[in-house]
Amino acid sequence: MLKIIIKFFLTILIILFLIIIYFTFIGVETGKFNSLIKSKSNEINKFVKLEFDTTKIYIKPKELNLAVELRNPKILIKENEIILSNLDLYLSLKSFLTSDFILKRAEISFKQNDIKDLSKISNLFLPMIINQKINKIFKKGKLEGKFIIPFNASGSVGKDYAFSGKISNALINLTKELSIRNLTTEIKHIKNFNNNEFKIKINDGSIYNLKLTDTVINLKKNKRKTIITSNLRTNGNISLSEVKKISSLIGANINFLKDINGKIDLNTNINFNLNKFFQPKNITYSSGGNISHLEIILGQNKAISAYLPDYTSKVIFKDTAIKLFNSKLNSIFEISGFFKTKNKFEDFKIKRIYNFKNKNFNLDGIVNLASNNIFIPNLNYKKFNGIKSKISFDINFINNKNYNINSLEYIEGNTRISLEKIKLNKNYEIDDFKKVEITTFNKDIKNNGFIINNDKKIIITGHIFDASPLLKSLYKTNEKKMLSKKFSREVKVNLDKTITGTDDDILSLSMIASIKKGAYDKLILKGNFSDDEIVEISIYKQNNGDKTLQVVSDRARPFVKSFDFIEGFEGGKLEYESVITEKFSNSNLLISNFKVSKVPALAKLLTLASFQGIADTLSGEGIRFESFEMKTNAVGNVLNIEDALAIGPAVSILLDGYVEKGKLVSLRGTLVPATKLNAIIASIPIVGNILVGKKTGDGVVGVSFKMKGPPKNIKTSVNPIKTLTPRFIVRAVEKLKKNKNKETK
Repeated sequence: MLKIIIKFFLTILIILFLIIIYFTFIGVETGKFNSLIKSKSNEINKFVKLEFDTTKIYIKPKELNLAVELRNPKILIKENEIILSNLDLYLSLKSFLTSDFILKRAEISFKQNDIKDLSKISNLFLPMIINQKINKIFKKGKLEGKFIIPFNASGSVGKDYAFSGKISNALINLTKELSIRNLTTEIKHIKNFNNNEFKIKINDGSIYNLKLTDTVINLKKNKRKTIITSNLRTNGNISLSEVKKISSLIGANINFLKDINGKIDLNTNINFNLNKFFQPKNITYSSGGNISHLEIILGQNKAISAYLPDYTSKVIFKDTAIKLFNSKLNSIFEISGFFKTKNKFEDFKIKRIYNFKNKNFNLDGIVNLASNNIFIPNLNYKKFNGIKSKISFDINFINNKNYNINSLEYIEGNTRISLEKIKLNKNYEIDDFKKVEITTFNKDIKNNGFIINNDKKIIITGHIFDASPLLKSLYKTNEKKMLSKKFSREVKVNLDKTITGTDDDILSLSMIASIKKGAYDKLILKGNFSDDEIVEISIYKQNNGDKTLQVVSDRARPFVKSFDFIEGFEGGKLEYESVITEKFSNSNLLISNFKVSKVPALAKLLTLASFQGIADTLSGEGIRFESFEMKTNAVGNVLNIEDALAIGPAVSILLDGYVEKGKLVSLRGTLVPATKLNAIIASIPIVGNILVGKKTGDGVVGVSFKMKGPPKNIKTSVNPIKTLTPRFIVRAVEKLKKNKNKETK
């Protein structure tokens, strides 16, 4: 009996097993669900109709589901037909017994259709806003693949939908200006315990002239968010118009670029999350690769041209590696390789970090500059093309707020310029600094060797300092200040030797000074040309806030050299006083007992005036003057000469006008040979008769003249005169009386 029962149950089990095997692998055709399926599909979406011939039912033992395969299926969506290769519906096993349509999911496989049909299908289960975007983005192409559409117990479409398939020869408009052309990509769906993952691989396609081959995009969906990670491979040529369009998408400002052309090969990783409202969050991206060749044309930059006289706006890069990383906290950009602005490539390496929270940049790097001419005017330093040099820097700044030079070092042979912890405001004025160390050479001869330390007091020490650039700008009022109003310090200077640009070097120069609110409040400077020749400079503040600058020098030549139109100056002592306000300065200059031998404008004036003998003297041993007095005022780079009188044994000159530094000289005045002037002075009691014409002179008394033009090309014109103006006579008599009074003392 027991054996019979066992055999019975074994037979039943075998029959059930065979039925399951049959239904699992062979299935059974039935029309039982035909009308039900068609009506239920229309309930889900009234615009959707399913058409098929018959159904075949399979069992999915692992899922405890029934799989209903629709034979020769097609979908009619608003009378648009989509041909399907397969349409499988998965129902609970209960549906087979109760005829209830408890649909768990639908799997739709379709042949190659127009990509626009994607929106027709996605409209079944995606939100309207996403479906509208899909319809705008996908413009043309072919689509084939498989949709998996989940359903909730209530019959509504679930969220864990999936798609696997292929897009071919598509045109996708990401924006109005940015499109992907000829896109061929494979899309795979991977289902695991916690996530739905989509893997997209681009086999072909391009953005502008950049190939996207081997680009991979991954999407992971969980209950809370969608995580998107991508690796974009871009390879090809770029131009300015394309770079502008791409940069506009990320808000980058490239207005400094005038043109760009080149070839790049980059791998870019872009990662972000989509929240339930499909808004991107936590965007990070990184990029790296190689620039084989790139030509950039920049805008003109006067600041760069001041130090690189051969600067051209065209920069060429080759074999250059770039890395870019962008996160919520910061953006890091690294570039290294080779560049040239002239005819030879130089290597460089630069790293930039931007902190989004503090809006702070950090820039460091090293650049070789062998192929560039370099000129640093304030140090009288020049480096010529072909001489090896490099600059390294570490700078921290916030645009239009502050600039901190943590370190900057320039090296060329034995030349070294080092800056430490320089703090600049938005106007590039110094707020504070720690240390400056300078060693430079001019024509292989050391012209600077000093150190500036700033602790509680500024201490400047060294064995040599080139002051010639400083002397050239003595009369110049510069609107751009070096020190900010935050800067206040006591200053102490000791220099063994100071170069003036002539043979008049100053030895044992010492200075004490006080700087308040970015300007010298007081200053006392002393130095020696020789044992019995000194120079003294002082600045002191007046009660009304104006400042007075006084210079007394037993040698005038270092201070006269700044006037480009005067050469061959010898001898002379100088006394100078200037009252300086915020906007202008008024000055008086006295130079006594000097000689000039190379003044092209004066030589031409003498020749035009037919004073050939004096002109010959000028070109020979030079013309001596007993004194030169000049009253001036300066505004910006313009020196206005209110009154200037030079008296000498050969010739005397009275003039006025203005000099715009480096650009223009404009003077007018009167020139009189000494013989005529002496004759007039000798007859002072009857000067009135001379002026009114009662006494005639012997020939022409002198000439009036005008001189105008660039310093190196001054145009001169003269007009002979028979009588002198009262102003000339009064000034000459005053000066002669002063000289006689000094002689009697």
